Amino acid sequence: MKNTDLNLIPIFVAIYEEQNLSKAAARLDISQPAVSKALARLRDIYDEPLFHRSPSGVDPTSFAMDIYPAMLTALKNFTSTLSASSSFDPKVSNRIFSIACLSVASYELMPQLMCQIRDQAPNIALEVHPLFTEDYEADLRLQRYDLIIDLPPRGRTVLKTEAIFSERLMVVCSADHPRLVDTCTVDQFLAEEHVVVARWQARDSLLTGEDIEDLARRNIVYRAAGAMEMLPVINSSELIGTLPESTIEHFSNTYNLKSFPLPFSDSVHDLYAIWHSSRTNESAHQWLRVQIKRAGKAIRK
Repeated sequence: MKNTDLNLIPIFVAIYEEQNLSKAAARLDISQPAVSKALARLRDIYDEPLFHRSPSGVDPTSFAMDIYPAMLTALKNFTSTLSASSSFDPKVSNRIFSIACLSVASYELMPQLMCQIRDQAPNIALEVHPLFTEDYEADLRLQRYDLIIDLPPRGRTVLKTEAIFSERLMVVCSADHPRLVDTCTVDQFLAEEHVVVARWQARDSLLTGEDIEDLARRNIVYRAAGAMEMLPVINSSELIGTLPESTIEHFSNTYNLKSFPLPFSDSVHDLYAIWHSSRTNESAHQWLRVQIKRAGKAIRK
């Protein structure tokens, strides 16, 4: 391998992680023919096909799977030296961080994060978006968002995740609800009609039977954009909902509500920071992740 062939390492990693030549090209900001040419050179070097075509792009061969960890380590070692040499000083930076955040996480976490940032970095701004994204990998890879705060992604993903804090889910209903008085059993929960937070890209709820099996048996009659849209409906009807305890407490002085422990054992769920692997060693991004984790700890003290 010639020294110039070392440039092929980030291309191999991008193809492996994206499993699509077009997406790899977009991630690296180069043309797809350049990616194809680099892949052909890699095949010549290793005398291996490395990837097979698939309906959605390419799948790695077993040989590619074997060499990926070493390639990734080499790339990380190199990019970490760039991160170390690039200066990010939060005290003087005027950067704008873009975050897509689950609505129920925004009432406490985002204000706490903003307070921390104002203390340490008075010129840094936040741009907080509703979680209206269908393709997390593309949005993060193309840096439409620096980071997403949500439940952990399901299935295989190249995205990096880190738990920020845990939320206890509660049943919430009007304080005048005629059937739920002092407690809420499984049978009572399933007998009532429900309001849920919707996933905008699908006719489904934020929490489903994949999260808690019994939730698949709910009779959902109203899907709302977020907790702020759920609570007025619950307040003025006999419909019930499932929300984090902190969200219910946050709006306790606004609406006439009562709440009960969710009658299932798996009622505590973690919220995660989610980002693209290409940002892991970026010094500014590392600083942002530290601040978010600190904010999560602060609101749970």
